[in-house]
Amino acid sequence: MKILIAVVVLFVVFGACATVAMLYIGHRVHEKARELGLTPTDAERRASDRELRRMDGCLLLPKSMVSAALKMDVVRAENPSGGDPGCVYDVAGDAADLTAKHMSAMHKGELNKSQQDMMEDFAKGVFKSGGNTAQSASDHPGEAPVLTYSIDNNAAQLQMRLNKGALGQIGPVGLVAVPNLGDEAFDAYGAMLFVRKGDKLVRIMYSSCPCALADILPLAKKIADGL
Repeated sequence: MKILIAVVVLFVVFGACATVAMLYIGHRVHEKARELGLTPTDAERRASDRELRRMDGCLLLPKSMVSAALKMDVVRAENPSGGDPGCVYDVAGDAADLTAKHMSAMHKGELNKSQQDMMEDFAKGVFKSGGNTAQSASDHPGEAPVLTYSIDNNAAQLQMRLNKGALGQIGPVGLVAVPNLGDEAFDAYGAMLFVRKGDKLVRIMYSSCPCALADILPLAKKIADGL
């Protein structure tokens, strides 16, 4: 029970730390890019921005493909708020329940059925009592985001290095290099996948998905191949 509690607490702490790290990294990227002269010219920026504006993330990765890969019925796919293209995929359900099931799926080969059920029940209580999960609840009642991704065209190589450095400080383990995906890719703590393809960075958040990295990889490849 102590081990299960520790796993849940670490997952909650990671979610909070990762959010702070992402905000910090976004700020540092802009500063460091200017220092190193990596900021693109105005013409390059305009061309890249036009390319991204034409891109529809939900068409690039159809919800039917997400449903098939995750073995869940995706009820909604919509573009995220903000300037970066991408897509948010919702399923019917509760975000706290889905996050708890995700934690169980992460440790499927390490725990027996009884331990998995115990972890899920405890995690649900923690997430629901806190009123928050690693991913925010959907704006649509009765739905929860099971997968979210975005595409960023700002100093992708630098962002990859900064993400690795910042997220690697959260814990001694957790970053896993993913070969044969884009130009470079790594997974963070079984909750976030970062993929660089040329000058574009793809961030995939799946901490509320009752699935594992192996289920996400075909979707990530589909996105990378479309860039």
